[in-house]
Amino acid sequence: MSSERDTDSDWNQLGAVDPFWAVITDERFRADKMDAGTREAFYESGLSDVDHFHAALKRCFSAPDHFEACLDFGAGVGRLLVPMAKRANHAVGVDIADSMRAICQARLDELGLTAVELVATPKAAAAFGPFDWINSFIVLQHIPPARGMELMADLLATLRPGGFLSLQLTSFRDAHLMSQDTAGPVRKLLREVRASLFPDPQLGQISMFDYDLGQVLALLTRAGCPRFVLDHTNHGGHHGYMIYAQKVG
Repeated sequence: MSSERDTDSDWNQLGAVDPFWAVITDERFRADKMDAGTREAFYESGLSDVDHFHAALKRCFSAPDHFEACLDFGAGVGRLLVPMAKRANHAVGVDIADSMRAICQARLDELGLTAVELVATPKAAAAFGPFDWINSFIVLQHIPPARGMELMADLLATLRPGGFLSLQLTSFRDAHLMSQDTAGPVRKLLREVRASLFPDPQLGQISMFDYDLGQVLALLTRAGCPRFVLDHTNHGGHHGYMIYAQKVG
């Protein structure tokens, strides 16, 4: 019996009604407030993030200036995928939400970026790999860990030996955010029973999940990434790490 939400349906709904705010929960990016200026500010923020991730990979692992193929997992509307695609001969964006991929494709068309594929899953992306750089930022934290670990394994299988990884997830949270996690076993069981009998019909929720960092690093090591650099992240009391790594040849 599981109380996990259908987060795929949540993100399809979010992409349909409030796609930019769903990526960055800033009120400026609400659907009813977006204009040309805020839209460009949204995409500009992706450029600075990709600059930061790329610089870290250069500093820590001597990554190149340009890549043959790169992948952004949880590409959404293309905030990070667009600047990544400009640093590679070919790029792939992975996002489960059809609604998000449609907006992303429109942005790619607007910019004349043709060497980019959009797919729903890492397994579908494998046809376009292997990849020299795989990135994921503020995405896995919204996916239940059991499924997220499987998705990470699929992504790592497409990473070329010698390729680079920049991957962010959350692993703990401040005390005021822990009420659900610290509830006793009886309350947890009752919540699961209630969820199975009366599933929540409201779609479009943004859920947060914490990963076991030891399990994640073990997965990376077994996949050929035994050395990693961790950079702490904190989004409103949800703490995690940006993990930078290189797959051994």
